[in-house]
Amino acid sequence: MAKLLLSLAVLAMAAVAVSAGNVMFTRSTVPKGWTMGGLADPESPIEFTLALKQRNLDILEKWFWEVSDPTHHNYQEYKSIDEIKDLVSPKPEDIEKVNQWLKAAGVHTHHGVTHFGDAVDVATKVKHATQLFNTKFYEFKHTETGATVVRSYGAYSVPESVSHLVEMVTGISTFPIPHLRAIKPKHHKKVANDYGVVPQTIFNLYSISQETRKMIAKTGVATSAAVIEFQGQDFAPTDLAAFGQGVNEKVQAVPADQIIGPNDITNPGDEPSLDIQMIAGVNLVASPWFWLENGNGWLYQFGVHFFSTATVPQVNSISYGWWEGDQCDIAPDECQQLGVDTVGYVQRVNVEFQKIGLRGISLIASSGDSGANGRTNGDCSQPQLRAAFPSSSPFVTSVGATELNNPTMASNQDPICQSTGLMCAASGQEQAVSYALSQFASGGGFSNIAAMPAYQSDAVNAYFNSGVTLPTPSYYNASGRGAPDVAAQGHNLNIVMAGSPQLVGGTSASAPIFAAVVAMLNAAEISISGKPLGFLNPFLYQMYAAMPSAFNDITVGDNKCTEDGCGATCQGYLCAKGWDPVTGLGTPNAQVMLQYVQSGAHKLNKRK
Repeated sequence: MAKLLLSLAVLAMAAVAVSAGNVMFTRSTVPKGWTMGGLADPESPIEFTLALKQRNLDILEKWFWEVSDPTHHNYQEYKSIDEIKDLVSPKPEDIEKVNQWLKAAGVHTHHGVTHFGDAVDVATKVKHATQLFNTKFYEFKHTETGATVVRSYGAYSVPESVSHLVEMVTGISTFPIPHLRAIKPKHHKKVANDYGVVPQTIFNLYSISQETRKMIAKTGVATSAAVIEFQGQDFAPTDLAAFGQGVNEKVQAVPADQIIGPNDITNPGDEPSLDIQMIAGVNLVASPWFWLENGNGWLYQFGVHFFSTATVPQVNSISYGWWEGDQCDIAPDECQQLGVDTVGYVQRVNVEFQKIGLRGISLIASSGDSGANGRTNGDCSQPQLRAAFPSSSPFVTSVGATELNNPTMASNQDPICQSTGLMCAASGQEQAVSYALSQFASGGGFSNIAAMPAYQSDAVNAYFNSGVTLPTPSYYNASGRGAPDVAAQGHNLNIVMAGSPQLVGGTSASAPIFAAVVAMLNAAEISISGKPLGFLNPFLYQMYAAMPSAFNDITVGDNKCTEDGCGATCQGYLCAKGWDPVTGLGTPNAQVMLQYVQSGAHKLNKRK
């Protein structure tokens, strides 16, 4: 009898694997930049993530806003990983159905499967994935980088018995998505009043005096700030050490136990080198982390892995992004390969951001380097302004970029400035970055997916009612989430990459600079309450309303241009007094911000 029951169970599992499936996506084209080869070797390794149907998302969002709102009595009452997992994960019996489906296809669930509650990472072989998804896998090669991936071509499906549980699959037919890149100047020696930026420039601009840094250090609070990288973007600790020596600041190489992911120190890139040197060079009191998302994972995989990791950095800078309307694919008109459309993908990632915020962790993202039109509309030929994601998420803090007009040069030039041949600025008047000087425009605008959150409605409506000239109404969604929230320097940052001093820029620099300031605020807050600031935006907009001097208001500039220039058809937004969709609330005045935190003013109106 036992053998009969076992045989019936095996047949039932096999039926799950071969039953008529629910088609999730049919790939019929190859994304731009990739070429299709032959069938993949059945023994080739393949990794993918199953996003399972979540529960209680209304309660999750309610919790998120309560712990993030300084006026709420549950402010900073953060939740544990287990509390959040128990809330949103499928029921145990449903998770078991997914396990049985995997086992039936030969997937070893003990050493090839990692469960995260509402998601499952699977590392297996092509032959097993072929059976799981009833599809064929091919090898694809990138024409420029030479990178190779194994992906499904044609239809892939999941059995009807689990189709109501598997909401999304990444890694089956998804291709790596391009990211923001550091801007390298082409003509800095030919532009009048051009300059370089070192940490001392930032300290002067944003009122981060040596006394302030010493005061933060005396709190004795252990804080941390990280840069998040994707797709094999590596850095060399020796470059960070050389940067520290070149800027007359005590910037140490990142200890090995604070590098998360497979960092290749022999292949440093300008983007990660810029990120880690800014966050380490500006904030000398927090431990700098380097988090590299493994493989070709994008925001969803990052969110799953980061949320589920017990010890993570408190403040995190993401210098990557892509048009929110094209998150699903880098090829035009293909937005279904995950089994959801781009809106579904963005919404699922936003849930991951809520889960991370509920743990008391801050996420900060670059607003983009191609103005209001975005990188996918560089020639401004499309009648739509395109906000970048994750910048356009209501659950992250978005950072735009500024430059200096008529800068004052430092009387004592750091060695790194002398190496690049361009004098470094001591200070100056900030304005939005311009194509004329910086060769890019600060991303910003309004989401077509996420509604305007309550925390920014007063500030954004003040912009609309200010009389400022606006783009053609049909080009943007006036009721959408507005970005950026804040700004910081993004022009000609001095860094060291592969042992050589370089000048780079972009909102890729602005985000880690602002994150470094937040890490200082965290140290002050933790010394008082024992808890970090967590998701920042309600706090930032409340601080602006109560103490506008906490921000340096940027009123000059626009984001009409792109990285490709300023065409006659290019539209965008103008800077204005107060918040604007170019530089947000402005750049930080760290001294005033610290005074605000230390006074406890942000908690004076807590509701019961």
